[in-house]
Amino acid sequence: MTTARWPASARYEAPESSAPGGLGFVQDLLNTASLGKPRQPDLLESADAARQWLHASAAVLHRIDPGAPAMPDGLDPGGLRHVVSFRDDLRALLSPGPAEGTAETVAVPSIGTTAAVTLGPGGARLSAQGDDVEALRSYALVQLVAASYGGTLRRLKVCANPRCRGAFYDRSKNCSRVWHDVTTCGNTQNVRAYRARLKERGLSSAP
Repeated sequence: MTTARWPASARYEAPESSAPGGLGFVQDLLNTASLGKPRQPDLLESADAARQWLHASAAVLHRIDPGAPAMPDGLDPGGLRHVVSFRDDLRALLSPGPAEGTAETVAVPSIGTTAAVTLGPGGARLSAQGDDVEALRSYALVQLVAASYGGTLRRLKVCANPRCRGAFYDRSKNCSRVWHDVTTCGNTQNVRAYRARLKERGLSSAP
């Protein structure tokens, strides 16, 4: 079985780190942001860049899920702002929260959209509704709900490194991965934490 190559996520992740099915589209939307080292371009920075990403990502999506709604061919300035805001809200929802026991609080955005519920012999089915930007938002949220009920949503994560925040799908057996790339994000954060501890003790890392 050939793993789909989502255009935005492929800039940062190996194919085996792609989320399954339509959840891969949500991951790809998250990874349109400027991430990585060196930084990759934001694929929603302009209408032309967004059009190219939508075309490429929708082509992958409809091979995986022929029943997915049509995605917009392009975005006007207002639509582009809505998609960028939606992407950023999703990242906030999926980002790791503060460490347990801390006093810090995180405001979680409320993302509203519409979807249809149909009942049949196989049970209830949730499907995306709307056109253009609303279809994109609705489909993404339907995938998140389906993943939640299927027990796979916990595997779609945002890197714990605040300088990365790349979206990845954790396929580890115990779902314990926290870094987008342990050799870069993980090591960078560990060194930064070590230096912070030395500073707190009034020590220097120099010999």
